Amino acid sequence: MKKIAVIITQGGWNNLFQACEWISLAAASGMEVSAYFRDEAAGRMTTAKIKELTMSSDYRGREAFVRDLLRTENKADLSKIMQLAKETGNVKFSVCKDSLRYFEVKVEELIPELDEVQTAEAFWKETMLSADQVLTF
Repeated sequence: MKKIAVIITQGGWNNLFQACEWISLAAASGMEVSAYFRDEAAGRMTTAKIKELTMSSDYRGREAFVRDLLRTENKADLSKIMQLAKETGNVKFSVCKDSLRYFEVKVEELIPELDEVQTAEAFWKETMLSADQVLTF
């Protein structure tokens, strides 16, 4: 089975959505997927912040239209998208321990779809060294 590592650092909603879509596609194709949220993305992995549909400046003036479209297409709930990816295939979601400290996020505030809190070094050793492919977002 091919292994893919996905590192997500940018915290904008559209970036998180793209990463989750690619993770789902990789899982559906039979790949083992390990995703690591760090920096801004880690700060968004709380039950409160993951629901914020923040858009990058490229969406300026179109935010409401895109939000409505995403809701209509059942693509507005990142937690649900992550859960479906895990149900589709072999997916593991991790979050950076150091990044949680930077954003003052407590473990009990994290979404339940996350499998573990780990250091970058641990992710490197456990995932990156054996990955066939690496994606970054």
